[in-house]
Amino acid sequence: MTMTDESTIDTLEEQLRLAMLAGRVEALETLLDDDMTSIDHLGRWANKSQELEAYRTGILKLDQLDVYDRVIKPMVNTASVSLRARIGGTYYGETFSAKVAYTRVWFCRHGVWKVISMHYSLVTI
Repeated sequence: MTMTDESTIDTLEEQLRLAMLAGRVEALETLLDDDMTSIDHLGRWANKSQELEAYRTGILKLDQLDVYDRVIKPMVNTASVSLRARIGGTYYGETFSAKVAYTRVWFCRHGVWKVISMHYSLVTI
């Protein structure tokens, strides 16, 4: 068992943020677990391949992902991350801008950290 180092997760979160902004599918591929589940603000579920497809095809293009607070809760082989951010870009060609709250769970398997679960909601603050 490995106790999670908060700075490791902070670094991975920044790598994830930059990969999402740049639409770097290869980087996202390495950061998302094969068994990852994502739930969006409308309650829709997506798996890893569906998430990657949105970036690969250009369905989702982000041009803003500004994190303005983040709380990392380290545990053994796991860490939860809660954050608020302003995001913007296009989704199916439509421009959007929103404030969101994300929750992500990172899991360490065989010494490699990956996102196993994520959820986001729209927020007004």
